[in-house]
Amino acid sequence: MVVIDKEKSDVREPSKLPDFALIEKSASFQGLMKKKKRFLVPSILLFLGLYILFPLIISYTDVLNTSFIGDISWSWVYALGLFIMTWTLVTVYMKKAAEFDRMAEETLKEFNYEEGHNQ
Repeated sequence: MVVIDKEKSDVREPSKLPDFALIEKSASFQGLMKKKKRFLVPSILLFLGLYILFPLIISYTDVLNTSFIGDISWSWVYALGLFIMTWTLVTVYMKKAAEFDRMAEETLKEFNYEEGHNQ
């Protein structure tokens, strides 16, 4: 059986493809997934929680209508904080993603598969 990669228009033998079921069961892959979930779940909850909380607070309470400095209300401070939080999460995620990519490459190397070399 021959597998055709439509994106690169080349033909590869299936024996050169990694055994994804075996990789999925490996300790290194399980560690990678555990580490990703430990980072992503709290990050997503924080992001969505604070973004959803903002319209709820400004719609149903007057808490953020009080003055922060002069004519600037706490609503503006909260909104600015959301932008800062977003950029911070993006920066942290980019650094973590590089670590996750390195871990994924190491996992594939354990199974004698390196992207770009076996294709």
